[in-house]
Amino acid sequence: MKNSNPYLGDAFAFYKKVCAKKQDAALKARLLAMDVNIQAFYQDYDQHFAGNVLEQMAPAGYVDLQRADLHELYDFKSAALKKLNADLSTTETGRVIKCQQCTINDVHTFDHIVPQGEFAEFVVHPKNLIGSCSDCNARKSHVWRNAGRRTSLNLYLDILPDVQYLYVRADVGNRSINTEYYLENRNGVDPALFALLEEHYRRLNLFQRFADGSDTVISSLRNILEPMHVLGDPALVRQIVEGSVSRDKKAFGHNYWQSVLKMALLDDEDFMIDFQ
Repeated sequence: MKNSNPYLGDAFAFYKKVCAKKQDAALKARLLAMDVNIQAFYQDYDQHFAGNVLEQMAPAGYVDLQRADLHELYDFKSAALKKLNADLSTTETGRVIKCQQCTINDVHTFDHIVPQGEFAEFVVHPKNLIGSCSDCNARKSHVWRNAGRRTSLNLYLDILPDVQYLYVRADVGNRSINTEYYLENRNGVDPALFALLEEHYRRLNLFQRFADGSDTVISSLRNILEPMHVLGDPALVRQIVEGSVSRDKKAFGHNYWQSVLKMALLDDEDFMIDFQ
């Protein structure tokens, strides 16, 4: 996982752009009638976002036709939202198309940071949308706060530490390698942030999903190590692999699950004996 860059433009102007694309004249008229209130709600969201206290917001409570009209605005395949996704996923080094919630699948939709079911007014607020794969989006609970405390990780605002907190146990057998991922706060991560990380990994079932994908990572590492065996220099081989891992961490985060597994296997004598 890596932190993502939030939308930097005028959020309400983006909302108006989405509204303008609608073809139904009656719908557009009803949306226009809500403009004054929606603009105030957007300003309120932006203030809470700036202070990283979204959990303190109260929903507007839109129901019935107004609620349905607001939900009509969200369509991931629409031109405005496709462009938003492209803008948010473009970095200095190119496009980041992997879902940063899991770094397993590609982005296919948006996740709503504050739930659209509770906050219909923010269904297309660009700071409330973050790229997600369908798997993560389906697993995320609508419960995002409890007793005034946020329980969902916000990759725009919760700054991920550049220390290791994701680990893996690799049981190297004769015919297979079993992996078990887990979190451990060995390096002084803020306890409140670590609690959000624990809930994030639990809610999205990431430990099992990482383990399910481990065979592909192990095969890839073997394919790198086997031809290097002829170099006869284990230290050089390790240096080359560590360089590759370092580049992956830069692209996908310090605790990228594939990097964690590769480093664990490099340190495993039972695994490395075949390449010495």
